[in-house]
Amino acid sequence: LLSEIPYNLFGFMEHFGVNYGYRNIARETGLIWPHPDQYNAFIRDYSQLKLNGSAGWLLDTCEQKSSVLDFTRENCGEQYGFYNNFFIANIDRFLEDDVQSFLGHLDDSGNIFVNRWNDLIIQSTTVQLLLKKENTFHFTGWSYAHNSGFNSSLHYGILQVGRFNENPVQHYYEVMDRDMDWSIEEHMNMLYMNNGILTLSNPAPETCCSSKAGGLWPHTANSGIMTPNPMIC
Repeated sequence: LLSEIPYNLFGFMEHFGVNYGYRNIARETGLIWPHPDQYNAFIRDYSQLKLNGSAGWLLDTCEQKSSVLDFTRENCGEQYGFYNNFFIANIDRFLEDDVQSFLGHLDDSGNIFVNRWNDLIIQSTTVQLLLKKENTFHFTGWSYAHNSGFNSSLHYGILQVGRFNENPVQHYYEVMDRDMDWSIEEHMNMLYMNNGILTLSNPAPETCCSSKAGGLWPHTANSGIMTPNPMIC
C-alpha cells in the first residue's frame, strides 16, 4: 500500500454488503499445452452438472455470451481474473455450500496438482461463477504496488497510483524514489494511463480487458512453449 486509505476497508465491505474486494485485474488461464481449453471445459462441465448451466458473470469479457458453453479459451481468451496478492473476502460467504461444493469438486479432481490451476484463476472463477457481481468491488482509490522477482526493478507486477490522487505524476515520482527505489528512466516504457489511472505494469496490458489477450510468456515467446500470459491492469 503506497498511500493512506481514509476509511476502514472492512467497514466499507460490511456497510455496502461487499463479499469480495480486489485492487487489480489480471488475465490468466489454467493453460498447459497441449490442452488449452481443459480448465474452461472443467468449468463448463461443472456448471451443467451442478448449476443448471449458470455461468454467473464469467462471460462478461467473452465475445459470445449465449450460455456457459461459450466459456472457451477461443471465445474468452485469457480469463478475466483478480490479481489476488491483495483481496478482501467475506469468509462466511465462502463457507456457504455452493462455494464449498465447487472447491471440493476442484480439489477432488486432482488437477491443481498436475496443471497450473492456481489460486488466481480458482478464486476468480469462484467469485464470477457463484457470487453476485453487485457484491464485488474493484478498489482504485488508493495507490498500490506488487512486484515478483528482482527488487531492483519492476520484474513482474504493477504499480498503480490511486484514482483520486490530486497530483498523480508527483505522487508517482515520490513512491518510485521513496518506496520502490526504482529508476524513473528505466521504467518509462512500462508507464501508461489505464482508464484514467497512472499505471506502471509489466507485462504491459494493452489488451488486458479484452478477450484478445496474448498467449505467451515473454521468456518463452520463441521457444514454442505456450504458457499463460497474465496481463495486469
